Amino acid sequence: MSGGTAVPGSARTISATSGGSVVVYLSVTLRSRLRAHAAETGRSHTQIVFDALNATHARLAELLGGGRAEAPLDGLFVVQRSGRRQHREDRVQVSIRPNRANLAVIDQLARRYGSGNRSALVAAALDAFLPPDSTKGLPG
Repeated sequence: MSGGTAVPGSARTISATSGGSVVVYLSVTLRSRLRAHAAETGRSHTQIVFDALNATHARLAELLGGGRAEAPLDGLFVVQRSGRRQHREDRVQVSIRPNRANLAVIDQLARRYGSGNRSALVAAALDAFLPPDSTKGLPG
């Protein structure tokens, strides 16, 4: 990455002094995949987010729809989307605990590739990184 900023290393253990919780919003299905992966690997949600960002950082622009585009104009005004996003599935809160330096890296990536939306960045990285939901298609 430019500027000498590295993506958080997934091999490092998150210490008790990592700072406060940060909330990201994930789809219910993606949270289930995250929980299953955490149970299978014994890694925390924070560590898995770091793993996902490390594994996908070269593709983040692609995963998030090509990064920031120039805002189209509508006459005199920049086209302004509604603040409310439409999602196919309900979103739930998931807490991670990055230290300040690692949160700064996440926020830098979110600004660069996801218009500042930390949740969209983390969701895209996790979706590309985590194994697919193994319960899909199974009889209930």
